[in-house]
Parts: sequence; structure tokens; C-alpha cells
Amino acid sequence: MSLEFTFSHPVDDVFDLLCDPDFLVERSIALGEISADAEIEDDGTQVTIKMRREVTRDLPKILAKVFDPKQVLSMTEEWKQIGEAFIGTAVFLVEGQPVEIKMDMTLKPTEGGCIYTCAYKAKAKIPLVGGKVEKYIISNCVEGTQKECEFAEAKLAA
Repeated sequence: MSLEFTFSHPVDDVFDLLCDPDFLVERSIALGEISADAEIEDDGTQVTIKMRREVTRDLPKILAKVFDPKQVLSMTEEWKQIGEAFIGTAVFLVEGQPVEIKMDMTLKPTEGGCIYTCAYKAKAKIPLVGGKVEKYIISNCVEGTQKECEFAEAKLAA
């Protein structure tokens, strides 16, 4: 499943914001997460973002039997600039759970701003309910990313 979001701001401005650790923490807290920490490493050829986020999710009944609604997510995102565009990958782990989420991302300039695209894949190694968990996670990720993009767009417009 994927998401496409159009920003009305230049690609460099959006990328700089998405790589600002203070913004990433602010966004996480503003969108209802319990806590968040972010670290950025830039070696000149690649930008690596590491985040740890504590969240509470409203889980469907079947998943509430398997998961605690309070979870800790660890994420590592890696970005490289290719021409005027930025290409990235991310891996999310739900600490203490057999769940992994992978994401491929692009941030490309357009005439009026830029387009952010991401595609998710989830793997939940849980007998009987793994497929349902994966569908839920991907749907939740797409919904969350949409809100994160809207928050970033509003921040850039301010």
C-alpha cells in the first residue's frame, strides 16, 4: 500500500524539515504520541534518521488480544539525494513484538513544490493472525503518514 502527498513548498525545504530532529519530535508529540527522540547523522552522501517513539494505539479487538496498546517503535530512515530528488528507505520495529515494517520513499520536485511518495510492507510473524496484523499496520502507517505530511505542510506554511 502506498501514499502520495503533494507539498506546496520546494523539495529542499521539505527535506530539510523532515531531517530536523526538533521538528520530528514536535510532530510526534503534536500527533498524540507519548514520547519521541530523534537523532540525525549526515555523512555528506547519506542522511540517517533514528527515532524511538512511544505510542498508544486503539487496536481492533482481535489484535488487542495479542498486542499491548502501548508500544515502542524504533525507526531507522536513510536518505540519499539523486539529482534534485531524494530517495529513502526506512525500517520500523515494534519493540518486543515479531513485527517489522519497511518503507520506500521518494521526494521529488514539481513545478509548484514537491511530491512525497511512500510504499509500505509489513511482516508479522504471528500464527493465525499475522496477515490481519500486517493489514492493520500498513493501514495505520498510511493514515499516520498522511497526518505527518499535513502537519509538515502546515509548519512550512507558518
